[in-house]
Amino acid sequence: MSNIVKKDLASIDNFAGWEDGVEGDDRPEGAGIIQGTLIKFTNEGKWVTRDGEELPTNLELVAANVNRVVQKWSEGQPVETIILEPHQKFPDIEEMNEKVPKKEWVEGPDGNMRGPWQAQHILYLLDPKTMDKYTFPTGTTGGRIAIQELRDKLVWMRRLRGPSVHPVITLADKFMNTKWGGRQRPHFKIVRWVRLGGEGGESVEALPPPTDKPAGQTTTAQPELPLATVKEPTLKEEMGGDEIPWNDPIPDLEKAKSPKASAPPLPNPRRDLKKPAKPSARKPTTKRRPVNPLQAG
Repeated sequence: MSNIVKKDLASIDNFAGWEDGVEGDDRPEGAGIIQGTLIKFTNEGKWVTRDGEELPTNLELVAANVNRVVQKWSEGQPVETIILEPHQKFPDIEEMNEKVPKKEWVEGPDGNMRGPWQAQHILYLLDPKTMDKYTFPTGTTGGRIAIQELRDKLVWMRRLRGPSVHPVITLADKFMNTKWGGRQRPHFKIVRWVRLGGEGGESVEALPPPTDKPAGQTTTAQPELPLATVKEPTLKEEMGGDEIPWNDPIPDLEKAKSPKASAPPLPNPRRDLKKPAKPSARKPTTKRRPVNPLQAG
């Protein structure tokens, strides 16, 4: 009798069940947090890879996921990582660093000494054309604001369009006020919304095929990954279905512009006062008595 257990290929295959870990691996927890190409935002306001290659400003990426971690750093490498669960608050980083000897503290970008424990926000991005993955880890205030703004917009859109909606963004920058006057910070510009996961309900729109092929070469264009485009919510949807009375159309604009046609006539005491009736011009007639012929003479 065979001991082989048949797998349901409709639910899992060797691609979905891929596991490359090794039992007894003593690498620090969270060592695989960076997925694909690591990208960062420079002090000059540029988006570059770990190797310093500048990324194009028109590169469209899908914001696929986000993570929040607390990491302990030593000699430029994370030696301990705490991955926060959903809805779990950050621990007190200052208190954690106070328990660490000062000799383990390092000088920060601002010139001040800081402890080895740092809070990190990590954004995972996906190129829908090539399936290349990018990871943007940040421990700066500007980076946290950029990810939080993107997350807030995503939460509102999912309330209106469902849980599988994701934003397609480009890598941009925005001015941020600081105590030194201000500087550029990271910014994720949303160009459209798509639905991942194969759910229906929206029209499927394929991305345009690439056009950077040699002149004179005729090849069949390879279709790119189709993404379900999600429509922006209307103002009525954002207001929870309430009507906006001041946006209702005016039935007759010309009459609305004319004060005589729209406003009722003002009361006029002189006009409403009844005039007395004029006396008749004819004089009253007197009746003559008939003449008695016996008295005539």
